[in-house]
Formats: sequence, structure tokens, C-alpha cells
Amino acid sequence: MASMMRSLRIKLSLALIITSMSAVSVVGIITQWRVSTRFDQMAMEHAFENFQADVGAYIDSYGSWDEAKKIERFGQFVRRRRALIGPHADEPFFSRPEDGIRPAGRRLTPPMPDEPEWAPPFLFILLDPQGKVLLGGGKYEEGEFVPESARLGVSPIMRGGQVLALAIPQGKPNLSAVDMNYLAIIREALIYAFLIASALAIFLGFMISKRLSKSLHELTIAIRAMSQGKLRQKVTVHGKDETGMLAEAFNRMSADLAHAYEQLEESNCTISEQALLLKELSIRDELTQLYNRRYFNEQANKLFMHMKRYKRPLSFMIGDLDHFKQVNDRFSHATGDEVLKAVSGILKNNTRASDIVARYGGEEFVIIFPETPLMQAVEQCERLRKMIESFSWSAIHPELKVSMSIGLNDDLGFDRFEQMLAVADKNLFQAKADGRNRLCYQSSVDLELRAGML
Repeated sequence: MASMMRSLRIKLSLALIITSMSAVSVVGIITQWRVSTRFDQMAMEHAFENFQADVGAYIDSYGSWDEAKKIERFGQFVRRRRALIGPHADEPFFSRPEDGIRPAGRRLTPPMPDEPEWAPPFLFILLDPQGKVLLGGGKYEEGEFVPESARLGVSPIMRGGQVLALAIPQGKPNLSAVDMNYLAIIREALIYAFLIASALAIFLGFMISKRLSKSLHELTIAIRAMSQGKLRQKVTVHGKDETGMLAEAFNRMSADLAHAYEQLEESNCTISEQALLLKELSIRDELTQLYNRRYFNEQANKLFMHMKRYKRPLSFMIGDLDHFKQVNDRFSHATGDEVLKAVSGILKNNTRASDIVARYGGEEFVIIFPETPLMQAVEQCERLRKMIESFSWSAIHPELKVSMSIGLNDDLGFDRFEQMLAVADKNLFQAKADGRNRLCYQSSVDLELRAGML
């Protein structure tokens, strides 16, 4: 999990850093482009102002362009004029002579024929008002006519409200060394700003990704705990952003899910308890709380088949209360119910936990003695018979006396348990015929010997 969270943190950091540096790069490129464009525009505007002043002065000095051209070339005139009023031609467009005053001792002198041509800071094509070329700028021949469709960016040169000529800028300005230095300083500032912004973006990217990954890490741990069954989880809410809202929603979901699960568990426990109670009620006799006949038959069949298969001893007992109808008729049915309860208590409390005691119907009771040979069952049943006979029945009614006749069988040679129980029932009838309040049985060994003698 730690490696997964580190991977997530790295991905978040890279995403934030790349986004931030991309934004910084775009801002830097746009700023550089805008500064250069604006610088060129300002240079062109300033050059046009000077060019307009030079053209006006050139025409004013000689009366017209054609006359001035016969006397002095325009470039020589501009150099001479710059020497008189300053600044020099190679000064930057935003430079100004000190205090606007021409330096002392400077005088207007015509340039020497062998002096190099002056390079203007910006190249203009000059047309007369009708569109004829006065200065071609290396693109048009002098005297050539330029159509209006080709006059892009044309600017009029005015004098006293009259258009003297039309100027069309060409190319980019010839920046001076000072101008280039200014641009270099601006570019350097942008580079430093880019580096600082990049460092800040990297720092903030790691900090923000760490904060985000911390919240996600807590959520991941909580979700893993929920998957292991610990439904009630709570994570720390960091702020009110989407991550915080997610944490709050998770806490609510966890609480609701845990509450629902607890209620479900309570319902399941209640249902389980009720199911056990219903099951117990379905196998118990309502009056005596002994097992009922249906449950006895199920267990008798299982034990009979098991003991017969593994040749283990098994004894069945069936007992019947003597003259129980007279008890109901003489003392009431309520007294009869009390008798049945008392007999059930004696049978249940004086048998083993492995023995199955049931009310078979009316005043009949049956007991299964697993892993019990017949003679051991005889001793147990005889003890039970005597306990019933000697019970203090006078506590229920002063004239009440109760006894039980019992039949036993341990013969596993039958195919079904019902046959074995029928023999025990036959022995019960024999006990009643012999005078009641007695135990009657026939040993399976005796029966085998008798069968052999016959």
C-alpha cells in the first residue's frame, strides 16, 4: 500500500508541476512576444515621428521634394539635421539629448561625399499624395506608381493641415545597441521569473500532492479496514474542498453502514433465537416439556440404525401410568396434568443426558437407552418405577396414589425400530396383565436360546 500511495503522490506531483510549468511557460512566451511586439511598435511610432519631421523639414528647406532632391539627397539632409539638433541616428528611440539642448560648439556641416550612408532606425517607403514613389526603400523604383491595394499600413505626413506625402513602414526596426540591451534585460527578467515560478510550482506541487495523498491514504486505509469487516471507520476531514467533502461523505456512509449492519445483526440474533425457540417448541410436549412423539421417532430411527450397524447395545422402554383415567375422573383433569408433570420430572431428572425421554401420548412415556444392555436398562427402569410409586403424591391430593407399568426390549434383530418398540409395548401389556406397577421384559438372548431349542 505504501508503494501505491507513493506512486499516487508522484503522479499528483507531476500533474501539478507540469500544469503549473506549462502555464508559466505560456505566460512567459506571451509576455516575451507581447514585449517584443510592443517594443517594435513603439520604435516604429517614434521612427515615424522623426521621419515625418525630417520629411517636413526637407521639403520646407527647399520648397518641394523635387527641388530638394536636386540640391541634396534626403539621407545627407537627415544626417546634417541630426548633427545640428541631436541625438545621433544610432541612439535608441526612447533616448533624448540632455535637457533638449544642442551641445555647445556643434555646427551644421554637410557630410563628406565619402562618408558612409546613414542607416535609419526604421525603413519607410515614401509616396507623394497621388501614390508615386519618392523613396522606394529597396522595394520600388523612384517614380513608380503604387496602387492603393499595396499601400498597407500607410500613414500620412501632414504639414499645416496639408498632406505632404504618404509613408509605408517596411520590415522591422534597426534597433540600436542600447535598445538591444533593454530587450536583453527584459528577457533576462523573464527567465529569472520563469525559474522562480518553476521552483515555486515544484514546491507547491509537492506540498499540495502530499496533502491530497494524505487524505486519500487515510481513505484507502479506512476502506481496506471496512473490507475486513470493521465497518465503523472515521477519517479526518481536511478542509472544505472536494477531498474534504469526500471524507465527510465516507464518514456518513461508514456510520450508516455500520448502524445498518448492527441492526441486521440484532435482527439475525432475534431470528436465530426465535428459530431455536420454534424448533424447541416443535420437538417438545407443551404440558410436560419432554420430547414429543415425532422427535422421539426421528431419534429412535437414527439410533436403531446406528446401533444395529455397529452392533452396539440399545434398549427401548415404554411405560404407562396405571388407572390414569380414574385419576382424571376422580380428582379432575387439572390433577391429572399435575401428575403428568410430576412423572415427567422424575423421568427427566433421573436419566442420563444421552437418554431420550419423551411423552408418547396421553399417559404413555418412552425412553431410549443408547449404549445400554437390557439388564442395565432393567435396573434403571426399576429404580424409576419405585421413585414414581414412592413419590409424595399427597402434596397434589391427599388420596392420590400413582404407579407405572413398564415394558422393555433390547432386540436389534428387527428391520425397523417400530418393531422393536412394538415388542416393548407387548411387554407393557404383559406387565398390566400381571397386576400393574411392575416391569416386564424378555431378553433377546433368552429369545434366541428359546428359538434354538424349538
